[in-house]
Amino acid sequence: MSRATRTADRATDRLRERLDVLARIGELADAGPGRLPDDLTGRLGTTVSSASARLGHGSSRTVVALAGATGSGKSSTFNSLVGEDVAKVGVRRPTTATTQAAVFPVTERPADDTPDGLLDWLGVTERYIADPVRSADLAGLVLLDLPDHDSTSPSHRAEVDRLVEVVDAFVWVVDPQKYADAALHQDYLRRFAGHGAVTTVVLNQIDTLAERDRRTAMDDLSRLLVADGLTGVRVIGGSTVTGEGMADLRKELVARVAERRALVARLDADVDWLADQAGAVVGDATVRKLDERARRRLATALAGAAGADAVADAVGAAHRHRAGQVVGWPPTRWAARFRPDPLRRLGLDRVTRAPVDDDAPATTVARTSRPAPSPVAEASVSAAVRALAEEASTGLPERWRLRLAGVASSRRDDIGDSLDRAVGAARLPTDRPRWWSAVSAVQWVLAAVMVVGLVWLFAIGLVAWFQLPDLPVPHLGAVPVPTLCALGGALAGLLLAAVARAAARVGAKRRAAAAHRILTAATAKTAHDLVLAPVDEELDALAELQTLVARLR
Repeated sequence: MSRATRTADRATDRLRERLDVLARIGELADAGPGRLPDDLTGRLGTTVSSASARLGHGSSRTVVALAGATGSGKSSTFNSLVGEDVAKVGVRRPTTATTQAAVFPVTERPADDTPDGLLDWLGVTERYIADPVRSADLAGLVLLDLPDHDSTSPSHRAEVDRLVEVVDAFVWVVDPQKYADAALHQDYLRRFAGHGAVTTVVLNQIDTLAERDRRTAMDDLSRLLVADGLTGVRVIGGSTVTGEGMADLRKELVARVAERRALVARLDADVDWLADQAGAVVGDATVRKLDERARRRLATALAGAAGADAVADAVGAAHRHRAGQVVGWPPTRWAARFRPDPLRRLGLDRVTRAPVDDDAPATTVARTSRPAPSPVAEASVSAAVRALAEEASTGLPERWRLRLAGVASSRRDDIGDSLDRAVGAARLPTDRPRWWSAVSAVQWVLAAVMVVGLVWLFAIGLVAWFQLPDLPVPHLGAVPVPTLCALGGALAGLLLAAVARAAARVGAKRRAAAAHRILTAATAKTAHDLVLAPVDEELDALAELQTLVARLR
């Protein structure tokens, strides 16, 4: 294996790696429409598929396109290189209606050496096999004579546009009258800025210029090429009439064929262009992850919009309310039933709770009766979302600043319903403490003792009223037992109720704090699902895009 072949193979392997990177960039762009401009995303896919298809036909052939305007001498140059009058030559009107290919065989049996697969992929049907002996120095070259790029026929221009995207190298044939033509420079040469390594320009018909004007014209043409972004392009002055410069052009093509690098150089230039375009979009500023402070700030704002404070207060109030109904003094408990339960008033005591087991089937969570968030709370959420997007996009290119702002607020309208579901599904601490049952039992015992004492006293009074013999009344010291039962049961019940209420107030504060933590965690999940996760995903994508673009350079 020759050194040139080994070098070409290594370059091809490197190109394949770059195409894999380019394909991954395309996947990331497709996964998030708007991450890259649509035209750039489309160009990524087209380049990867086209380059992969071209590499599939091997690198043993070098495809060179001769392109030019009407009357520039493109077909004459084609015939000169082939050594025969294969292409029709015209001066004033386009004579090349379809692309013609001249195949320079690499063996002495041309019939067995036609790269039909490659030519079929190029869509070239008119094929000519050059003499293998006379053109041995160009063995491996596939020379295309394209239609005139300034043809009045749209199909001719479309054919040129199609093939210049897939050939390995360009030879632009211009003439002294039209080498500065705006259509050539704007539509083609600038379009392939950065492809100077695979571009050659022939200033044909140089014999029509005076000797002193030739250098001036070539220098001016070189200046225009540099302005188009084509640096390092060789400009050859030639004439198909006198033969001047044709040997230099042939040597240039011989060198390109021998190096076997035109294909890789062309595709590398395509990848370089795409890398530059993508790099300008994604920038090189360090992508910073959102810190916990920003995440907490958003969660706090959403908790405020969800009414976490009001719900937590309702949990505490409900605990006190229910405690009064269970551990309060029995004779006055009935009064508490006329006051509404704070949680039931918010619709939080009749929602169907979501299952604890994530694998269990989800149950429907009814909407709560919470009041709508206040304008201040809504404004706080919007401000928190904007602040988070601004912090995430600090230093990033403008496109990504706008994108992150859009992603952060893309589901803003869903936040209200999501918060309502989160509050409704939250497992609030509303279970009854065990000590309530014990206190309630004691209260009923004390109430029973009070009732016994009252009944006993009533019986004593009734007997006295009817002037019947006095009932025997036991005493505990100087205090009659019936009086002790009536007053002691009442006072003990009231005292126990007061102690229970104090304990319930402490428990209510703890439960309100626990409820606030639970609701904050529930709203934090909403913040994560609707805002933070999409923003994190975009930041990860941007960081990966920057890494991939850096690998292309």
